[in-house]
Amino acid sequence: MQKRTAKWLFLALALVLVPVLAWAQDKPNLTLSIAAQKEAVVKDKDGKPKSEWRDVNDINPGDIVRYVIRYANSGKAEVRNAVITDPVPSTTTYIPDTAKGKGAEITYSLDGKSFQSAPMLSYKVKQPDGTEVEYKATPDMYTHIRWRLIKPVPAGGSGTVSFKVKVK
Repeated sequence: MQKRTAKWLFLALALVLVPVLAWAQDKPNLTLSIAAQKEAVVKDKDGKPKSEWRDVNDINPGDIVRYVIRYANSGKAEVRNAVITDPVPSTTTYIPDTAKGKGAEITYSLDGKSFQSAPMLSYKVKQPDGTEVEYKATPDMYTHIRWRLIKPVPAGGSGTVSFKVKVK
């Protein structure tokens, strides 16, 4: 009798788990990887200098660093409404108009919580008389960058977003 009950329990569990496992296999899976790159001057095959981006080995004040975030959907379903948020390192300053991302809406933040497009980003300063004055934020004040991917990322699809900073 116990063998029979165990057999039925196993069968019932299998009937529940098979659809769940099948559903799990059809889920999207967006993975991110980031690379920090620095511009290097090298010689081309004719001996002429050219610049190319290489992974960072050392960073010095004044260096320009490009952060490239690669996203890839290794799942079986498309990723919809993907959002990628990355902080601007505190030892750097964002370089205006360098955030890139094909098919992405790019917004910025001064606190990592609220995001707006660059022309709309502002902050308020309380005056001695208690009133508040609103000022337009400048790119050197940005603490985070967010990319909202407009189109779904298909299964097996990938892309990149990036931005540049200057080391303080």
